[in-house]
Amino acid sequence: MTKDEIIREYYDYITRPEELRYSHDRYMAEHGITEEDTEAYRNKLIANLSYTPFEKRDIVVKELIKPLLKEHGFKIGGNTWCKKITDSLKIVIHMEGYRFSFAASGAIFQLIISLFESKEKLKPQHGIGELSIDSRYFLPYYGMKSPLYNVLGYRIDGYRDYLPIDIPIDEVKEYFRTDLENYILPELLKIESREDYEKMYAKYGSEKRWNDLDIRIAWFIQRVMSTFTSHRADGKDYEDLVNYKKELKLTGKEILDNLDLADAMRCNQDFTKFDAKPLLIKLANEE
Repeated sequence: MTKDEIIREYYDYITRPEELRYSHDRYMAEHGITEEDTEAYRNKLIANLSYTPFEKRDIVVKELIKPLLKEHGFKIGGNTWCKKITDSLKIVIHMEGYRFSFAASGAIFQLIISLFESKEKLKPQHGIGELSIDSRYFLPYYGMKSPLYNVLGYRIDGYRDYLPIDIPIDEVKEYFRTDLENYILPELLKIESREDYEKMYAKYGSEKRWNDLDIRIAWFIQRVMSTFTSHRADGKDYEDLVNYKKELKLTGKEILDNLDLADAMRCNQDFTKFDAKPLLIKLANEE
């Protein structure tokens, strides 16, 4: 095998669930590779990306989000877009970047929707008005079935199984188009008054959505998937999951009925080799 093939096998090996928590110095020594070799291999992949994550984000904003919002009556101002409802009332969509984004994390940001009311020609402070909603609450399962999902917000590319991914830019734009045209804008374009916005907020605000099954089951599966990358010295990971199931008021039947969601979410996780279904089945049977 070539050195690149050996390194690829190395990454395949260290991302197995049973290996993630351990040192692999011995494996590297046995195969004649070093940290410098693996880093050089990863850097080569990064150099061959079609665009950096941050370039993709800027392309999506410039070529999709801004034109689409403008088409539906939003005025563009930096990363804050407003649609006038009455003389004093505006719907606001604000793009807020995650300041700790870097190559491994990908480009992370949120779209925050809010209401702004002022008789003066003022702008919402920090781009956000009142009754704010993370746009992902409009999406089924909080958007967790999408490769653009991250617990902190939308994420474009970054690392998966320790290696950089490169989702084609047209696919990235299509994911955002689907979210905006199918779920978010149809709700916002119905709003003609404060009462309309408050009604929409009551339906999609976090207080309501955390009672909906799709949100609760998606977050439970997310928690189950994340446990295999943690290492609790007290060994209480399983007990915590049982308690989280109770906290979310999930029934065993609800978990079993949604096992397919674990596969849909799995391929978009930072580490993709963990099959959560056996653990979910065990948790479903816990009283």
